[in-house]
Amino acid sequence: MNNEIVLEVKNIKKQYKTYHSRFGEDIPLAALRRKYVIKKALRGVSFNVKRGEIVALLGQNGSGKSTMIKLLTGILHPDSGDAKVLGFVPWKQRMQLAERIGVVLGAHNQLWWNLPAIDTFNYMRHLYQVPEKEFNERLDYFVDVLDLKDVYRRQVRQLSLGERMKCNFVASILHMPELVFLDEPTIGVDLPSSFALRDALLELRKKHKTTFLIATHIIDDVKILSERAVILDQGKVVYDGPKSKIGRMFGNTKQVEIYFNSMNGMKPEQFGTVLEKKHLFVRMEIPNREITNKAFTKMLSSENVLDYNIAEPDFSYVLHKFYAKVRRERRGVK
Repeated sequence: MNNEIVLEVKNIKKQYKTYHSRFGEDIPLAALRRKYVIKKALRGVSFNVKRGEIVALLGQNGSGKSTMIKLLTGILHPDSGDAKVLGFVPWKQRMQLAERIGVVLGAHNQLWWNLPAIDTFNYMRHLYQVPEKEFNERLDYFVDVLDLKDVYRRQVRQLSLGERMKCNFVASILHMPELVFLDEPTIGVDLPSSFALRDALLELRKKHKTTFLIATHIIDDVKILSERAVILDQGKVVYDGPKSKIGRMFGNTKQVEIYFNSMNGMKPEQFGTVLEKKHLFVRMEIPNREITNKAFTKMLSSENVLDYNIAEPDFSYVLHKFYAKVRRERRGVK
């Protein structure tokens, strides 16, 4: 992979003034009097992204992910700090930068509601001055990859959410940007459409070394697309590295699912932590050393066990444990 840095963030800070209602407070006309608080959205964020990387920008609600993307695309100005995106300062050179990046904001639609998506595509072709031959070749490719043959000539208001998201994605990348920002690109999208979008991203990276920064809560997006994660918590970077390393922070464990036909004399909790227990089903987290424990293997081979499955911990569970660890550290609890 190319080591060229295409996105560089240094000590970015951003805060907002937000207003709270005083309704319910024991003061005259409380509902009409507002008080304001300062929300520190980003508190000195720094990270780099290399060309061709697919980086997941993770964090719980309010951690600063969307604010970070809006700063890097020039929509917002930071209070302090520096950033370079493809060599441009995004909030100072927004027009020059816009020609070389793509942006997909899951909650916002850039398609005209009463027009077919093809009209937006043609508008983008003229806006970015894409030669007609190249435009037609790219459009044919995306129509095929995303299965839009019977979709992009219909009015946008007649399309499903998944179809609109795929068309929105195409409108953002027809000019073949070097770097694409995605904010919740598959939220609310049906399974076939989400798979198609992920396949398109991976194909673009393979063929054109397109770089992606993806802010998402969808665990499958992280597992399938990215190898690296940058995790924000209350506006600070609390992790930056391979997503595989997150699991290793919590020791070497396996998740075991056991289906019993009888629980008589069965005590699976002695081998690890029970995560879920329903009637004759138990899901557990077990240290690797217990997997070869004679007592544990004897239990699995018991006539009381119908079936079992041993696997690596699911990434959603690992991420949940990571967030819990961050919250404990924030409270000063070990």
